[in-house]
Amino acid sequence: MCELGERLRRAREAKGLSLKEAAERLALKAGVLEALEACRFEALPEPPLARGYLRRYALLLGLDPEPLLALYPRQAPPPPPRKGPRRRPFPLGLFLFLLLLFGLGYGAYLLLRPRPVQVVEVAPPPPSKPPERYPLRVVSEPPGARVYLDGFYLGQTPLESPPVEGGKRVLRLELPGYEPLEAEVLLKAPLTLTYRLKPLPQPPPASPPVPVEKGKLVLKLEGRSWLRVRQGDKRLYEGIPEVGAELSFDLPVEVRAGNPGAVRVILEGQDLGPMGEPGKPVTKSFP
Repeated sequence: MCELGERLRRAREAKGLSLKEAAERLALKAGVLEALEACRFEALPEPPLARGYLRRYALLLGLDPEPLLALYPRQAPPPPPRKGPRRRPFPLGLFLFLLLLFGLGYGAYLLLRPRPVQVVEVAPPPPSKPPERYPLRVVSEPPGARVYLDGFYLGQTPLESPPVEGGKRVLRLELPGYEPLEAEVLLKAPLTLTYRLKPLPQPPPASPPVPVEKGKLVLKLEGRSWLRVRQGDKRLYEGIPEVGAELSFDLPVEVRAGNPGAVRVILEGQDLGPMGEPGKPVTKSFP
């Protein structure tokens, strides 16, 4: 087993997760996670999609995805060649008999044919060209939107995607708090797309806000992110909360987030904004 697969397997087993449970949390097939842990890269989809799966899997397991992505090959290795069945030697006697039979048949054909047959050679068709591939860049306002191409996750904006197959493709952007955006694009050259996302209408508050107590830290989940909260040597929380959840802790605490861009920090009633940049794990202390 390679180093990449060994790290993933150890982290999953340390969390007490089976492949099936981890696949259900990520809405993926268990075979994808099994191929990542076994380093069977030829069984995975094209590298940009497979690297997106690897990033999500690492965040679920509480791992920093960047070192793991550095171990993933840019291009999947070709499958090993298949060995055909060994042929048995052709019997010499049978070969001579067939050769004689063919000679007799061909002689009869030359004697009985009514007229010569004109043979026209047809040139074989030219080999088909592989589909063209082009780089794709996607920018959104605000940034941090999840980008899907024909249903496959590519990453978050601003996105610099490796070359993908050209033609008519369906692009979809999703960001919590904003309306999903879906558009059909024609990819026939390097393409840069910029979109402005429309915020969802906010319902009126049902009741006046409750004043926040002093000495409290509130974490609001505006997207999916793995979190770990410690108070000294004591672990207060570790996991992936539901989107929209609010977690409150007594100060002082230390917080580590796998996707800081999806975690809004409110310290003693003051909104400090997102904890960090999307997709870049960070650890912060709040005294």
